[in-house]
Amino acid sequence: MKIKETKLGGFLYRMGLFLVFYVLIQTPPMAVAISNRRPNNQGVAIVMSSLFVLIFLFIINRANYVFHQYNQLPQKTGIKVGAVIGGYLALMVGMMFFSWLNQVIFNQSGTANNELIRQMLDHNRLVTGVFVISSFTLTPVAEELIFRGILTNLFFKPTRLWPKVILSGVVFSSAHASTTIVSFLLYCFMGMVLAYVYRKTGNIKNSMLIHALNNAVAIAALLHTI
Repeated sequence: MKIKETKLGGFLYRMGLFLVFYVLIQTPPMAVAISNRRPNNQGVAIVMSSLFVLIFLFIINRANYVFHQYNQLPQKTGIKVGAVIGGYLALMVGMMFFSWLNQVIFNQSGTANNELIRQMLDHNRLVTGVFVISSFTLTPVAEELIFRGILTNLFFKPTRLWPKVILSGVVFSSAHASTTIVSFLLYCFMGMVLAYVYRKTGNIKNSMLIHALNNAVAIAALLHTI
């Protein structure tokens, strides 16, 4: 009985630990939203932009610490160019398919998450600039540390690849706004590809690069619509 309680306690601790980061990663956009309420107030823009960056840096620092504490994989150095290119292409093909399916079934040309991001842009130049740059720098690093680095190492044994990949995809998608099952599956697929690349290469920098490339293309497309 004592062993079971210990195992349960350990599971609940890991669950609580991850939930802290799950909530934390939702907070930076709040600074942007607050600033956008007063787009002409440069003082508010400076303060909120600084807060936005500081929150991200804090999250990255703490997530990186926890990631290295629980990392199940041997440390591997060097970027796997083939894995990055292959992963990115797989990501693009899958996302194009789900975007097409979302258009056909639900008549949605874009996801609710992308629409929320688009609404954050073009209110204040400083805030928009900080948000855009962070989308392919700070955001991929923070999200990969949390949804790949921490999540896949906290649950399931090191050899259980697919349970980790699926869990990462589902939880990652739950952190992105979706109004249809297809858009949910789109982000789930994205999370699974990133998790697969990370677990197979053993170096989280590979999934970070794919994530950064994806975000850079997506944010460029959104800026084009403004």
